[in-house]
Amino acid sequence: MFAAMLLLFSCTKEGDTIYLPDPNEEKASTVPLVTVIYDANALGDRSYNDLIYEGIERTALELGLRTMQQSPRSYDEGLQYLEMLFRQMETARDSVHRLFIVAGTSYDEFIRNNNKRLEVNPYADLLYLETYVPLEGKGSTLFMPYYGAMYEAGRMDAMTEYPRVMLVGANRQTEAVVDALQGYQDGFEAGIRLLTERQNRRTRLGITWLDETGNGGFSIADTTALHLMWQWEDDYDLIVPVCGGAFNTFARMVSLVPFSLSGIDYFFDSYYSCYSVVKHVDRAMDNCIRQWLSGNIPKHQLLGLASGYTEVILRKPVIIWPPEGYEGNVVPTLTAEMRQVIHEEAVRKEEEHEKK
Repeated sequence: MFAAMLLLFSCTKEGDTIYLPDPNEEKASTVPLVTVIYDANALGDRSYNDLIYEGIERTALELGLRTMQQSPRSYDEGLQYLEMLFRQMETARDSVHRLFIVAGTSYDEFIRNNNKRLEVNPYADLLYLETYVPLEGKGSTLFMPYYGAMYEAGRMDAMTEYPRVMLVGANRQTEAVVDALQGYQDGFEAGIRLLTERQNRRTRLGITWLDETGNGGFSIADTTALHLMWQWEDDYDLIVPVCGGAFNTFARMVSLVPFSLSGIDYFFDSYYSCYSVVKHVDRAMDNCIRQWLSGNIPKHQLLGLASGYTEVILRKPVIIWPPEGYEGNVVPTLTAEMRQVIHEEAVRKEEEHEKK
């Protein structure tokens, strides 16, 4: 008993008691920790946010890291999480390396007003996703431009026979969504300019925003999607939805209304899809985490079409308008040579767009 008591405490010459740690008590982990804060109710979208989650967990498992992924129920709850984390980092006295990844642009004002608070902690780092504008002070930013990949998709669709496309965006406030729609529109219009007047008569490109004034539009009810598709069915044949988890709602409804559907963010392997515009954000997270661990994460980086982090993946051959003078019996399709020319054009256009 006396020996056990000695393990628990001892005394100084002045008689003060100093408690010693229990040798059987589990020590706090010093393994690096990656914490992610998403937009409200973002996880479970089977799209962009789920890819972030999967990429981080896969990398953490491989490298032996700890993770904590927070999907708040509301915007205010997300702010509370962020404030709690920043306050903890201001007062932390350990040497645990921590990376905070903010995956929701709705927190932009908070991040830009508070990121300098992390400068007191040399072991805390911040990565803020999907913003063109670097942070002043501590923290890195990442933007994965969709402009080039969407330009490529629009350019290909313009070559099909009588393309009639409804382009759907979540909202006008999310930079990445606006960027994507602009890329598709520019590519489509570039392709249409090459058509003859006879070919051009039946082409059509419509644009719809699911949330006209706010930051929403990333989830919609089945009935809403079905109502919109009934409105469009007489004028359009293809839906290109850049709206996160709302894409899956259109995917569920497409068997009820005669539409083709382009996959967005992940490969959509469906009879109704000809191609998918994919954003490999899971690979981007793996890359950024490895950069962080090595101490070489850039202040700001763009990972788009030229780097292979975004791309257009074909599910089946693209049937195109017969070239002038074509007399073959086989239905003409987009050749590998044609596609390579379009891809190189899209890479150039994205580079020009980024310079602007």
